[in-house]
Amino acid sequence: MARSRGSGSLVLPAVTGSEDLVNAIIDRIADGVLVDGDTIPSSRVLAQQTGLSRGTVVRAFDELAAAGFVSAEHGSGTKVSAGATQAARAGARTRGRGVPQTRGVVAPRRGRSRRDLRPGVPDATLVDDQAWRRAVRAAASAGLSGLNPWDEPSPALQAALAVHLRRHRGLSAAEPLLFDSSRSSIAALCWAFSTSRSDGRTPSQIQFHIEDPGYRGALLMAREQGLDVRFHPADPDGMDASRLGDEPGIVFITPAHQYPLGHRMSVDRRVALVEWARRTGSLIVEDDYDGEFRYGVAPLPALATLPGGREHVAYVGTSSKSVSPDLRVAWCLPPGELTRDVQRWLAVHRRGPSALPADALAEFITSGAMDRHLARAARVYSDRRSKLVAALAEACPDLEVTGVEAGLHLCVLLSDYDDESVVAALEATGWRTRSLSSQSAERRVSGLVLNYARLTGRDAVEFAHTLEEVLVRHRPRKPPSMPPTPAS
Repeated sequence: MARSRGSGSLVLPAVTGSEDLVNAIIDRIADGVLVDGDTIPSSRVLAQQTGLSRGTVVRAFDELAAAGFVSAEHGSGTKVSAGATQAARAGARTRGRGVPQTRGVVAPRRGRSRRDLRPGVPDATLVDDQAWRRAVRAAASAGLSGLNPWDEPSPALQAALAVHLRRHRGLSAAEPLLFDSSRSSIAALCWAFSTSRSDGRTPSQIQFHIEDPGYRGALLMAREQGLDVRFHPADPDGMDASRLGDEPGIVFITPAHQYPLGHRMSVDRRVALVEWARRTGSLIVEDDYDGEFRYGVAPLPALATLPGGREHVAYVGTSSKSVSPDLRVAWCLPPGELTRDVQRWLAVHRRGPSALPADALAEFITSGAMDRHLARAARVYSDRRSKLVAALAEACPDLEVTGVEAGLHLCVLLSDYDDESVVAALEATGWRTRSLSSQSAERRVSGLVLNYARLTGRDAVEFAHTLEEVLVRHRPRKPPSMPPTPAS
């Protein structure tokens, strides 16, 4: 059965005591069999089903209620509490022992297979499971703060991020605002910039500049706000400010590791872009989605740290690549004059992170576990990238790999192929990839976007040879040569 809405039975594994029953019910909540608001079968029904005494089942209910997973409503039975699903999926439990080692936010989302190379998901198994569980328990043991999460979402994480961003990205005096995703922060920034205009411009008169191919999420948010989207061909040196004109607008960039081509914006282009924003009164949205992973590439300063940057650059970051997308925690450092409007957007739309994963991430950072994790993950990802590049060079030596050695993905250009056909052919062999053309708007670029975060060396060789076979089958046919024209 999918869910328990009434007083019927609930599918559970064999249990031998109240602790087993507690963990089994939390597992059902984490798996989505039970969701917030569902009614749990009565203690009498569960006692009959499990063979436990009714008193044992009642003790389990009491433990679940004390931890906030369920609540008893007079005349309505026992129901799954609001927020219990998020807490269970984040790894929260009622006690430290008896927790299944495979449970928690550090599991790869939706059980992606190792043959799924679509970008966006890190190798969550690299996260120290014990360190993360300690962080979750510390956050859960703090109990209810009494704060309105929409007014003050996790002050602990805001403080921890301020230190983390100063140490890792050079952003001093950072006061990050918290979101549930980078897309939400981009939407808030677009709205805030449009609202703050004193020149009477409507959203449709405000230009939103984005690279092509580029991050589709930002494009969707700009179009949702009704902005005038302008596409610029992705350049290896980054966005060229000389092509942006003199009207105030919004520029979206991923300068540390351009998505999806992987280029890094040059220092000259960074300085010129900030100067353009200062001169025109524009906003730069700097999405540093995987800037913590660089392999033998010297770090360049975030645009927000350049002279004039803090007045015109909004810095956006996320835990999706560093830890896991399941956390749904992102942050934004808007320019000072937009902060109040961004906060207003957050208050209206309520798109901040849930308290438990945010507080757990704060503990993970302040305990030093995050630094250890990033160092370990960078070593592993660097090795996996090198193995994939080497395997591609051996099996498909004519293909071009783009971008600097950073992040969790790379691009392979397929200029003479229909990349959607290649993607479909690879999927037929069990390999899932993403086409580069699907990330393009006006300027179609053919290629593959490959996530190597969970790709072992042996798998990299297998994938490269499979790609070689697919490309041989899909090689474009050359037109027949024409016979020479006889001389007159």
